[in-house]
Amino acid sequence: MQRIDILLILCFLSFVSSSRLKYRASVKENVDLYHTIISLDQMLTMDYQQTMEFLNLNSPYTTYFLVDGQKLRTSRLIDREEFCRIKLCENSRCYPCEINMDFVLKENGQPRDIISLILTVEDINEFRPQFVDNTRDVQAIQLNISEGVPVGHVLPIPSATDKDGEDDELVYWLEKTTKIPFELISFGSNQIALNVTEPLDREIQDFYEVKLTARDQGNHTTTISIHISINDINDNVPIFDQQTPYIVNISENRIPSPDKVLLRVHATDHDSNENGRVVYNFSPQVSALIRQTFRLNSQTGELFLHQSLDYEQYKEYRIPIIAQDSGPVSVPVYNLIIVNVEDENDNKPLINIRISDYFQFHNDTLYISEETPLNTLLMHILVQDADSNLNGKVQCWIETSNSLKSNITNTLNNMFSVYTAQLFDHEQQSNYSFRLIVEDFGEKLRQQTIRDLQLIINDINDSSPKFSQSFYELSLQAEEEYPGSIIQFQATDEDSNENSQISYRLMSNEYSQIFSLDETTGELFVHKNLNQSIYNLTIRAQDHGKYPTTLHTDVFCTIKILFKPKFEQNNYSFHHINETISINSSIGFIRIKHSNEQSINYSLTTSDFRINSLTGELFVNTLLDYDINPSCRNFFVIAHNIYGLNSTCPIEICLQPINEYSPEIHLNSRLIYINIDNISSIDIDAFDRDSSPSSFLSYQCENAVKCNVTCSSNGTLQVNPTEHCLGMMDLFISINDNDQYSTYRITNETIHLIFYSNTVTIEQILSSSNYTYTIEFIIIFNVFTVILILICLVFYFVYRQRQQIFVDKSTHLKILKDQIGFTENHSLLNDDLVDMTNINLKINANSETSSSSNDSCYGSSEMDVHHHHKSTGKLLVSSNEKYIILRKDQDTNSVSSSPLSSSSSSSPGNNVNLITKYQQNKRIQTIQLKSSEQNFENNHEYNKILGSTTFNYRNIIPLNEYYL
Repeated sequence: MQRIDILLILCFLSFVSSSRLKYRASVKENVDLYHTIISLDQMLTMDYQQTMEFLNLNSPYTTYFLVDGQKLRTSRLIDREEFCRIKLCENSRCYPCEINMDFVLKENGQPRDIISLILTVEDINEFRPQFVDNTRDVQAIQLNISEGVPVGHVLPIPSATDKDGEDDELVYWLEKTTKIPFELISFGSNQIALNVTEPLDREIQDFYEVKLTARDQGNHTTTISIHISINDINDNVPIFDQQTPYIVNISENRIPSPDKVLLRVHATDHDSNENGRVVYNFSPQVSALIRQTFRLNSQTGELFLHQSLDYEQYKEYRIPIIAQDSGPVSVPVYNLIIVNVEDENDNKPLINIRISDYFQFHNDTLYISEETPLNTLLMHILVQDADSNLNGKVQCWIETSNSLKSNITNTLNNMFSVYTAQLFDHEQQSNYSFRLIVEDFGEKLRQQTIRDLQLIINDINDSSPKFSQSFYELSLQAEEEYPGSIIQFQATDEDSNENSQISYRLMSNEYSQIFSLDETTGELFVHKNLNQSIYNLTIRAQDHGKYPTTLHTDVFCTIKILFKPKFEQNNYSFHHINETISINSSIGFIRIKHSNEQSINYSLTTSDFRINSLTGELFVNTLLDYDINPSCRNFFVIAHNIYGLNSTCPIEICLQPINEYSPEIHLNSRLIYINIDNISSIDIDAFDRDSSPSSFLSYQCENAVKCNVTCSSNGTLQVNPTEHCLGMMDLFISINDNDQYSTYRITNETIHLIFYSNTVTIEQILSSSNYTYTIEFIIIFNVFTVILILICLVFYFVYRQRQQIFVDKSTHLKILKDQIGFTENHSLLNDDLVDMTNINLKINANSETSSSSNDSCYGSSEMDVHHHHKSTGKLLVSSNEKYIILRKDQDTNSVSSSPLSSSSSSSPGNNVNLITKYQQNKRIQTIQLKSSEQNFENNHEYNKILGSTTFNYRNIIPLNEYYL
């Protein structure tokens, strides 16, 4: 119902507007320049805010008239005759000459309505009639007439023309001085002739001269002389087949051809020979345009088209022709050919686009804002088609391939208006291509004009910047230098041009001395050391748009600072470590500052020592020997935190040497050959397996008076023999290593000296049997000594290994005694709180569980368990020493009453089944102990067991097995 009301209102306004905005006005030709023809106050109620302008600036009349705000004025000389010549008058009618003009009525600069004005150009009688063409210098009209013409013969006279366009209203008369056999008659439209009133006789008079006067309605007259020559008798003249004009209709698309005949005129002459041969020509009055357009065959009377026709220029051609015989004193006969040009649809519509002042239009591109509302007038389309009737009537529509919605209406004649039918969004689509098509209603052929246009949607700043992430978070290391950017923030804006240009800004002013943000690239830089644990920054991305406003978006960035672990000391030194220290012995602790605030994991760069990865306690991992390896071991400890950061610290462990070995004499010094003629001294070669820095060897020996052999403290024997020294001598030597760690050791040895000379050789001395047996004994003794030393070394290393194993087991048992805890489901003796310090562990060599079947599961080592002499049990240690089994001894009563008595009283090999059934009943009486705290469910449980010798099972979660 609401739509019907709106339509009725629009129809009423249209009716009122159409009746009010059509006007008439007139103007006389030759008025002054800028003459006011009509003004708005003469057409409608005056409003000083109203103006008008031409609707179509390309119309021909815009060159002769101008609109000065509210008045229509002349801009050139107004000449009705010129308007008729260029067909500016409506429908090519010159009487009267009316011009249709269309104007746009504007109010406050905006189109409001359309005014149609019919302007009549009034003629002023300013020209005299003219009988001949102005281009010819003719003073008289020359006429020839045969003397044999009968009375009543009509001799056509060229009529006068009036440029004022009043040819039909001209008045003619003859001025006679004497009587003549002619009278002036008129016929047709402005056609005059001389009528023969009396028979003519050339012999009496062969020439007549009369004055012909023509007068128009303004009493302007023109007089010309007519010279009439009387020709000798050729008493027959050509006669046309028809006395009426010849009429032919030709299409304007007719192709000129010298062979295709348009029309054939024919005249006959009853004379014979040359007097009867008729020739045809254009009348002397035919203009040059007709002579260029048509060609008349003078012999056959055939009319040919010599030049193309254009209906829009000339709709009709009137061609006067004459037929004249070839005889002497031939008389021409006049007739008229009328050529009607038929219109063809040969002109394409011409499109002229006018745009509202709100928009811009350049190079077939229309620019509008994306906030343009619905039903907004985009453009007026003015169409001109030079064809007539249906060929000049057009229709218009729009084709588009990208969903552009618009409305087009036919507002007036060939004018159309285009309105928006949708809302626009630059971010979704900023460019539309559409095709404007105008087509006429030609009956035979329709002409079409296509114009491709672009619609550009101008952007407004209606989209805020968007960051690539909704939240930024990164981690940095403290005390690290970051010369480049630590992060780059990226934001995008769906707008275009300056609306999409983004600047970045750090909104957290309290951190402006520490951080800086590149406003163009969004890169964040650090300029100072980071000493806080966390920084919360606010970053703003702001576009450069101005209309309707500037938009921005903030995002939060959290920067976490990660600190490397810091050791309590710059380096750790452990000196005076006994070189006989056993494996798994503790050396000391490596600690991190504030270790309770972060989880630290320790590792070493050596395999000779190991470290507890959680507590940082340092242990020996292999046998140490001061004599074999360097006295000080240098390596690094690495501390890792949960952030993947680590720190290193040097560790130095120096061993304390132990004097383990006594000095020894080399074999080559046990039997020494001395030539008393050449040798005066000789050194004893001895060594000490210990490498103590404070030890040195000193020698003492008994003096041999017989051969004058003396011994110095450095092991040099001075020999001052006599000739009685030949032979073999034993010398007792005492060697002291003088070691201070922890006491010295002395070796007493007897060496054998064999003295010979240049005269008495070694073979002669050894040839003596006594000497032979002695030497053989010495050799056998030395071989036996070497074998014994090797056996002792083997036993020594075996002993050291067993001793280390025993120490390890003792350490494990001590840990078990101090750290084992019990729960309700795993109680060994009772359900009360158990004091572990009162548990006695001893090896039970006679245990029944030492069978091979138990060895396979628990190992062969067993210990008896006593607790305040209330009851006993057995502690089974596995062969790989990774776990133990605690089993409570059962008396006969308990065995007989227990449902598991059959299993417990069975052979030792059934202990596995017994334990298995206990596990199924969740009455496990075993506790598995391991050296790694990783087997606990959490560190809290592990530390709770390590921290006390007794604990209450109700404070922790019960487990089937406890790991240490």
